[in-house]
Amino acid sequence: MSTECQNTPTPSIPSGQDLGPRWATRTADHTDPGDRRAIRVLSELAFSSSAEADLVEELAAGGEGWLPQYSHVVMIGAVPGTDLHSEPEGHGLLVRAHVGTDPVLALAPHAVLPEHQGQGAGTAIVESLLQAARDDGEKVVVVYGWPEYYSRFGFRPAAEAGITASFATQPEALQVLVLQEGVEAPSGEFRYPPAFGAENAQVAGRS
Repeated sequence: MSTECQNTPTPSIPSGQDLGPRWATRTADHTDPGDRRAIRVLSELAFSSSAEADLVEELAAGGEGWLPQYSHVVMIGAVPGTDLHSEPEGHGLLVRAHVGTDPVLALAPHAVLPEHQGQGAGTAIVESLLQAARDDGEKVVVVYGWPEYYSRFGFRPAAEAGITASFATQPEALQVLVLQEGVEAPSGEFRYPPAFGAENAQVAGRS
């Protein structure tokens, strides 16, 4: 299992409140049975479905759009300042997608164990993935999900950039984030990689 970890700060919390877990993230190792099992279990528990877990496994098996460097897990830092952490409590992906013919990244899917939802784990995963993509020079990320949640990371309505998606029954949920200064998001039809399929388009935006 990979030992490459980075501590991800939790959002600021008013004085006097419980700080909750100290989250740490690392790249998932999909060749490790432990990581694969943990990702499947937490995805099934988070969504009460096997669809998301099946999607991750299909992508990791060599599906188009798979980018292993953007598969991250989040753990509780058991001992601050050390490499000792819990088993994965959440998982998230960025995959290669397209707007028209332009390559972009899509944030999907990501999941957190029910008992840790609302404690900053999801935020830690998203921040970790976006920072990794930004550091690599990636330019644009698209997400289909709750605007109230994703706007905190800087996502804005994709329609403002002229981005549409045939599956987007809630157009306001289709959002875009430009990672690099001076870059404009491409316009056109957004497409997930084939593993998502028409029936899985909605799955991609659940978190």
